[in-house]
Amino acid sequence: MNRISVRGVGMAAAALAATSLTVGGFTASADQAATAPVADASLVNLNNSSNAISDHAETASFHYTAASVVLRIETRAALAKAAQAKAKAAAAHAARVRLAKAREARIAAIARANRAAVRISYSGSTRVLGQSLAAARGWTGLQFSCLNELWTHESGWRTGALNGSSGAYGIPQAQPGSKMASAGADWRTNPATQIRWGLSYIASSYGSPCVAWSFWQAHHWY
Repeated sequence: MNRISVRGVGMAAAALAATSLTVGGFTASADQAATAPVADASLVNLNNSSNAISDHAETASFHYTAASVVLRIETRAALAKAAQAKAKAAAAHAARVRLAKAREARIAAIARANRAAVRISYSGSTRVLGQSLAAARGWTGLQFSCLNELWTHESGWRTGALNGSSGAYGIPQAQPGSKMASAGADWRTNPATQIRWGLSYIASSYGSPCVAWSFWQAHHWY
């Protein structure tokens, strides 16, 4: 090839680069062809961003589902705990009811055991006096039966009964006996003074002879 031909080829190539390129019916300049790889890279980045957003959405959905499961578990646990507390309270109430019924049954048993004695006056003079003074307080029948049991066990209704260990004295076994001076200066020898003091003590401390007798049965003092 001569020098003219070489120059012609070079010029033709330069012209081709400066003109449009037609491929498959689509015409693009050389500059457009050069920027095509940049557009392809943008599409790749867009696809990557879309995939990242989708991954984040799936992660958030997973965490929401896990939180819902935890909430349901905690709710069930709280309901179970409340049910247990309710059952425990009901059991405690039932136990108190049974205890009260047992106490009533014991008092009723005392009444049955002493019903025959209640129908008549007691033979001992101090008992008769005690029955009369108790009746003045409304303590007849069952209540006097309980009083009789109490003071029979404590002193046998003896005015001078003395407990050598505790110093308790008299029919109601006041401890010390000098407490009965509030009912009369003759507290050492007068059964009426002792009985009045004893009845007042029972009323203020227990409310009734049967409650005092029930306490005595459990503790052997009142």
